[in-house]
Amino acid sequence: MPINKHTLPVLIVGQGLAGTILAHTLDQANVAFNIVDAPNTYFTSSYAAGGIFNPVTGRKLEKSWLVDELFTYLFPFYRTLEKALDTSFFHPMPLFRPFANEEMKGWLLDRKDAIHNEYLRWEEEGVWIENAGWLDVECLLKCSKQYFQSKNLIKEIAINPSIDLTISVDEVHFQGQAYACVVFCEGFHAQKHNPFFGHLNFLPAKGELMKIKSVEPSQEYILNKNGFLLPLGNDVFKVGATYRWDDFSNQPSFSATLDLRNKLTSLGVNSYEEVEMSTGVRPATQDRRPLVGFHPQLPLAIFNGFGSKGVSLSPYFAQQWLAEWKGEGQINSEASIRRFYHLFST
Repeated sequence: MPINKHTLPVLIVGQGLAGTILAHTLDQANVAFNIVDAPNTYFTSSYAAGGIFNPVTGRKLEKSWLVDELFTYLFPFYRTLEKALDTSFFHPMPLFRPFANEEMKGWLLDRKDAIHNEYLRWEEEGVWIENAGWLDVECLLKCSKQYFQSKNLIKEIAINPSIDLTISVDEVHFQGQAYACVVFCEGFHAQKHNPFFGHLNFLPAKGELMKIKSVEPSQEYILNKNGFLLPLGNDVFKVGATYRWDDFSNQPSFSATLDLRNKLTSLGVNSYEEVEMSTGVRPATQDRRPLVGFHPQLPLAIFNGFGSKGVSLSPYFAQQWLAEWKGEGQINSEASIRRFYHLFST
């Protein structure tokens, strides 16, 4: 799509984590926009997010993809946003990875010189990971919604792209308003409900979390061992998370409850009160890379596919989306939907 620089606003579809971050990025750049977000009865997975950001991934303690670029941008972005919204939701916190067993401990220590990076601090019982933490996603979304409402920028509407949008080469009309571009931030719903981008390589993964109360674990750090234990304060913790690829309902499952109870046992927590279960579906992709960019023929765009790493990925890629929209740069080729342009009809 040729980038349209005229003065019409952008329409953002979806105010989950991705849509919210993109909206704030446009707001900070003085780019006009409006948001449409489905009613609360619509299944929004962002409210069930763990919200952890972690610069290290996998059993081999490797740096996450683009970690240096992402984390250089992540910290100032969220701190600036906290000031703008006059609330607190960004919580840097150490993360501890105990060695799973003596065999894994030996394997990692034998390769320590090759594995070590600036985010790791090794101890006898495991590895501390610096620059980790968590984002209170629910707080961010609710405060952001109030902010957008105060500026009359958001409407609660479940949009049907095939019926509700009138699309031409240069602009899109919705409810009597012309927009320069419509950007879809629908999460996993896009795979079934978006006629323009639903054919991309989505691989949604349902996840369930448990909230507990306990005085046993430390509230000073995140514990990560075949799952995570995230302290929220006041002896409340999130325990997660499960993965499932064959059920995308919003109902908690008994099997997930059992799985999370087993994780608590492996994390050394035996005395606790189960408070609630929450369910979400991660908008993951087959190649584990986001879906960011512009339709090759129409004034439409997508900002999606961030999986379980939306907290760390979305601020950086929102800035990249904006740069390409303004004609000032291009989205990273591994995240850009240009990698799928061959799938679009000409």
